[in-house]
Amino acid sequence: MTTTADFLVIGGGVIGLNLALEAKRRYPGSRVVLIEKEDRCGAHASGRNSGVLHAGFYYTADSLKARFTREGTLRLPRYCEERGLRIRKCGKLVVARDERELAGLEELLRRGRRNGVEVHELTAREARAIEPRVRTYDKALWSPTTSSVDPAEVMESLVGDARAAGIDIRTATAFVERDAAGVVTTRGRIAAGCVINA
Repeated sequence: MTTTADFLVIGGGVIGLNLALEAKRRYPGSRVVLIEKEDRCGAHASGRNSGVLHAGFYYTADSLKARFTREGTLRLPRYCEERGLRIRKCGKLVVARDERELAGLEELLRRGRRNGVEVHELTAREARAIEPRVRTYDKALWSPTTSSVDPAEVMESLVGDARAAGIDIRTATAFVERDAAGVVTTRGRIAAGCVINA
């Protein structure tokens, strides 16, 4: 049996779910199908990572990774708050173990400023005011926008959003191959106008 869809998304991680949701938002009348080879979405990295929302000062200035990280650090906390998901707005201290690592702190501070990320240079004493057990050589960096979430909880919420939007999520359904008639999966063929491999 062949299913037809306007959009077929392969992969039920955080990227795949968000791409499926965006397709549905942009084309509300479209039929969106998402397939995931595991028994649930987010079974790998998306649902099992540290959950840290990095501020974006580690990445090369003006890179896409820096921009996406900065924007994500603003958007995901809002998403979590809107849905009542847990978020720990803990901030992050970056320390130097010795004098040789001070140059690395300076580079992170430069990157943060160039990327528009809120990051502050602190003395060792100021760092201890935030975390009394911290050990740093001379100075530290403070990133107040770094947070953490429960990745499994976020994934569960995204799956709920996708289902509520009318996206057909098919777990335990793996991609096999693509042929002239569409995409062959372990549970049948899907003929789609647009296939997104996530």
